[in-house]
Amino acid sequence: MMKKYELLLVLPGTLDEKEVEKQVSEIKESLSAQAKDIEVNNLGKVRLAYPIKQIRYGYYYTVIFSAEPEAVQGISNKLKLRGDVLRNMITLFNANVASIKKIVYNTNEVGVTTMMEKGEGEKEEVEIPVAVPVSAPVKKEKTEETKIDLKDIDEKLNAILNNENIIPGV
Repeated sequence: MMKKYELLLVLPGTLDEKEVEKQVSEIKESLSAQAKDIEVNNLGKVRLAYPIKQIRYGYYYTVIFSAEPEAVQGISNKLKLRGDVLRNMITLFNANVASIKKIVYNTNEVGVTTMMEKGEGEKEEVEIPVAVPVSAPVKKEKTEETKIDLKDIDEKLNAILNNENIIPGV
C-alpha cells in the first residue's frame, strides 16, 4: 500500500542556483524509480543554525511523493551516499501541516488585524487578538490581619505527626 511522504533536503549554499536545480532534478529522477506523484517545492536559501561541513547557508527543498514503505529506507540510503546533500529527512506527509501556505495580514479601519491563510483554493480568515491597554491595577484595601498563635500551630503539627487527623481508608 503506497503512502504519501515528505522529504526535506538541505543542499549547500555554496552552489549557484543552476547547479542546485541540476542537483534537485537528479534527485527527482532517482526518486522516480521508486516513487510516484513527485512534487518539488523550493523553500529558498536560508542561514543554517550551525555550520555543516564549514557551510553556513543552505538551499531548502521539500519533495512530496508516494511510495511503498519498504522503498523509503532505500531512498534514504541513496540520499545519504550523495555528497551534495547536507541533510535529508523523510517523514509521513501530513496535509494539515503543509509547508507552503501563504498568509496575508489585513488591518481594517477599526484596527482589528485578521490573518487570511491561502492554501489550495481554501480561504480561511482568523482573527488575531490585538493588545488592549489595561487600566491601572486596583489597589486592595488593607484587611484586618489575624494573628496566629504559635501554640495553635504546635498543637496542629503534633496532631498531624501523631496521625490524629488522618482518616483511615482515604
